[in-house]
Amino acid sequence: MVNRGRSGGCLTCKERRVKCDEARPKCRPCQRLGIPCAGYKTRYANIRFKDQSHKFYSRADGECIQKPDWLPVLRPLAQPDTAVPFYLRHYAGMGREMGSARGFFEVLIPIYASQRPSSALSLAVSALASEIMSLWRHESFQSSRETYTQAIRCLRSTIQDVNEWGKPETALAVLSLQLYESVAAIYGLRSATRIHHDGALSLLPFADPDYRNGITNAYIRRFIVHTEVCSAMRQKRLLQSGADAWIRGNGAMPAPDNPSCALDAIGASVANLQASYTQLETPVGSISSSQRDLGELIVEAKLLDEQLLAWARDVPDHWQPLQLSGQDIDPSIPTYRSVCEVYSCCQIAAIWNLWRIQRLLLIKIILGSIQMISHSRSSRLTEDVVSTNDETIVDLGHTFQELVDSLCHSVPFYMGNRTNPSNMADFTDPEILFPSDCYRHRDSNPHSINKLGSSGDEQKQSIIAQGPWHVMSPLSHILTLVSEDRSQLLATFLRYGQREWIREQFLRVTRLLRIPSKSVQEPYLRGLSAQRSADTGFEDLVKGVRKGAIFMSGP
Repeated sequence: MVNRGRSGGCLTCKERRVKCDEARPKCRPCQRLGIPCAGYKTRYANIRFKDQSHKFYSRADGECIQKPDWLPVLRPLAQPDTAVPFYLRHYAGMGREMGSARGFFEVLIPIYASQRPSSALSLAVSALASEIMSLWRHESFQSSRETYTQAIRCLRSTIQDVNEWGKPETALAVLSLQLYESVAAIYGLRSATRIHHDGALSLLPFADPDYRNGITNAYIRRFIVHTEVCSAMRQKRLLQSGADAWIRGNGAMPAPDNPSCALDAIGASVANLQASYTQLETPVGSISSSQRDLGELIVEAKLLDEQLLAWARDVPDHWQPLQLSGQDIDPSIPTYRSVCEVYSCCQIAAIWNLWRIQRLLLIKIILGSIQMISHSRSSRLTEDVVSTNDETIVDLGHTFQELVDSLCHSVPFYMGNRTNPSNMADFTDPEILFPSDCYRHRDSNPHSINKLGSSGDEQKQSIIAQGPWHVMSPLSHILTLVSEDRSQLLATFLRYGQREWIREQFLRVTRLLRIPSKSVQEPYLRGLSAQRSADTGFEDLVKGVRKGAIFMSGP
């Protein structure tokens, strides 16, 4: 009998040590038993993995500390295709560090590496990775739906055991499925289901504090709370009680503090304040339900803004953006007023934009409250509570303008000179330029270069993969903030043509990510009715993207 070498059976049959008929895409033994078929191990072409555990250090003043002893040893990555290695490398590995960790991507690789191929986490990551790879290959999500269904089935089986509720791999599986659903919802321009988000919140009380010294679970819980804060802001609602209590109690689990966590603590108060303001908000000219309540909102909003300003003063030096202008920027890179800001990584840039969005929300609350009080039939609030004079509104307008300007200046960092739909060739295309690339070639100051990150090639690849996703939410948030303002006062604070520039950049994001938007991407047809139709189509696009991204990280 001819020996054809090692069996090519599926990974599940190999693990069970049974004979596999090697049928594809799923073998018959697995189908007969009703268990997930983990697929077949293939040899990778031109794919290499190197140990980048040093990326998961904590940074203090720009320096790294020793590798934490809670990180497990990475197992070989064996997957049915290249989607998982691609996803882990470009989305979970590059541009991540514990000093700015939100808690999901930073711990995903080590925990995933310790799992069996047939586990809920392995299947969930495989589904998510296949979904992302489909976007780069310009394919439908159909190939990932089957793995997604397997992951759901496996997770349901896993959580039947109460001992699994507190394990980090269980929470990471839920969060991976939540991210899968969010991406699918964005491309469907529909509301994302909250089932996975609620599932993650329900696991908060069960996290095992003794698992690897509790640090891993603490980071994961931070991410769950971070997502709840972001979704509460988008939905203008109060935080769910479990997340709110966890923030007030500081988690009761060991984990190093970082600026992202501190910002979420402030953001929780901003979200709750916005929810209170929304309940009192009335059309301009109508009677406010409670002037005293509005006055208290203004006072609290100002206190929270002071906390946000203090947060910005306390962040590490290497977090501060580096502003470029003029000859430091390649002319092919679209900028706003010929200025851009660059950061050491996408993650830090996203945290800054979340900070800006929180301050913009507070300005909206203060201005809206002032307007409702001034239009009330009986305004009797004392001047130490609120001032309704023109100077106050002008000062708020200047601050609003500065924040929107700085957000616009971050756009070139995320998108560079890219204009075409993303594809795999982008990672090696020398024609794609970013402001940080241009500056590296023109400046030899080691201190300035260090603020841009240690590896130019690696930073460029991480921005190509992650940049459009990070800038999509703040751009849509600005557009929504202005369009929902019934008084139209916020729109007057913007510079001439600035709203149109932001709109153009948002459309560029949808082009890069290939989000369906043909009706508003095409030039306006002649006639007022056609222009109104295009405007309506654009508003629907922005609303659809925001509904899909409700439970995603970010502003």
